[in-house]
Amino acid sequence: MLLGCGAEQVRAPVLGEASSPALPAQPETIAPAPVPPPPAPAVATHTETNGAYDLLIAAAGCWMGGVWSDAEGVSAEGRAENADRRCRTLIRRVYGAEDQARYERLRALDAVEVFELREKLVAAARDEGVDVGRQQLLASLLDRIADVERETMFARRAGDRVKMDVEGERERPNLGQDVLDAVAPLAESAAFETLLHDDFGPLTHDARAVALLAAMDRMEIARGLPKHLKVYVVGRPFQRLFGVPAPEVPANARKPLKPGAWLAYLTSVAQAGKHPVPDIAKSLPDRELLAWGGTLAALSDKLGAEAEGLPPGELKRVTETVVQRLYTEYRASEAAVLSETAHPR
Repeated sequence: MLLGCGAEQVRAPVLGEASSPALPAQPETIAPAPVPPPPAPAVATHTETNGAYDLLIAAAGCWMGGVWSDAEGVSAEGRAENADRRCRTLIRRVYGAEDQARYERLRALDAVEVFELREKLVAAARDEGVDVGRQQLLASLLDRIADVERETMFARRAGDRVKMDVEGERERPNLGQDVLDAVAPLAESAAFETLLHDDFGPLTHDARAVALLAAMDRMEIARGLPKHLKVYVVGRPFQRLFGVPAPEVPANARKPLKPGAWLAYLTSVAQAGKHPVPDIAKSLPDRELLAWGGTLAALSDKLGAEAEGLPPGELKRVTETVVQRLYTEYRASEAAVLSETAHPR
């Protein structure tokens, strides 16, 4: 689960490029009129569920992988298979049959494949009678979601290489170079910032919801990384979301962060997000666990606000599930820490 993903060496929750860049009801029956008026022409609005919009959200669900699977209640072991199913279903829906090559390109966020999916999306919207302006918004949002997920994918790959070294799955001599190589992809967040802040008209709530889910994904990437690399992954997004500047990181990316800086920073983010670490929590592991959980709770607050503006459908269901799960887990974990602190064994 997401809640325990940032604090290493602490209890689990109860439930469940070379140089370091600057971090900046049925209606009532009535008598019909003798001559019923002709039906109004269909107008695609965001309060309706339609094929083109559903296609957009299906693409997001394919690309978002683990976060989406977690919201569907899939175990960690089954998330890869679950994401695979969503992407293959999307391919069959768009192209009418299984296509392994397209599937692989779609999962890899290949630019040409994304463009072809975009054309299919626009065609579906046109066939539904959607106006040109909304067609363009749907297409633009698909592109921006692809950009964010591509950015996240590169960051995850870079982080995974470092984690393999740290965990001893490869020879540790790789660590220094892998850290240097990881800085740029971990720190890159321009696509995230665009998705979070650009105006997508009636689709703006959708855009922000996906951006917030991506921010949660970045927190998952940060799990297990050296603390100064955690800052690279979440620094810019957290500054945009909560107004908390990232701590200064060493000019040499191979050097560790100043002791205590990561916990102080995360505590400040949780405070800014209105989920401060309780003073009663004294041990460093407990404080880090609650600061991490408080930050996720703050993200879920923002996600819940966006969910209120979403139309009924898959994205709304996913976001509401994430919000409820994080809230439940955080409160349970907080209660467990505070109970143990107040009544130690």
